[in-house]
Amino acid sequence: MSRSKRTAGVALAAGVLAASMLSAWPAAAAPATHSSPVGCWKAQAIEGDRPPADVEIRFNADRTLKLTGPRDEDGAPYFEGTGDWAPRAGGAFRFTVRHPLPFGTPAEARSSLEGALSSHRAFSASGLTHYHYDDGRVEGPSGIRMTGTRVSCG
Repeated sequence: MSRSKRTAGVALAAGVLAASMLSAWPAAAAPATHSSPVGCWKAQAIEGDRPPADVEIRFNADRTLKLTGPRDEDGAPYFEGTGDWAPRAGGAFRFTVRHPLPFGTPAEARSSLEGALSSHRAFSASGLTHYHYDDGRVEGPSGIRMTGTRVSCG
């Protein structure tokens, strides 16, 4: 076997070994960066003509999210919601969230928003919300705007 064929064979084997090791290695959680919303946020949401609501959002590295609605005088949230998010170029991201309407209303709010990080500690987003009632009615869309400040997760 010529030296160039042997060198090519060794390089190919090393490449295959490295690729197989990397594919077997568990994916690490993406760290929070200026281009990622991963982490915890205090946010203010304004939906339609309703008054602003203080909410908490946790964007997880696995691209899921948890929304905690405004809290009552005892600190209990009026609702909790879940959703997912996806990164976009340049610090932008898209996210969706679903949560029950507060006060026992038999309905669910489903929102889809486009967001952008303006710094490592701030984001803004806007989108639409539809209300899905248990009797099959759907109302909306209603515009939604949100601004948030990164906080430590605790």
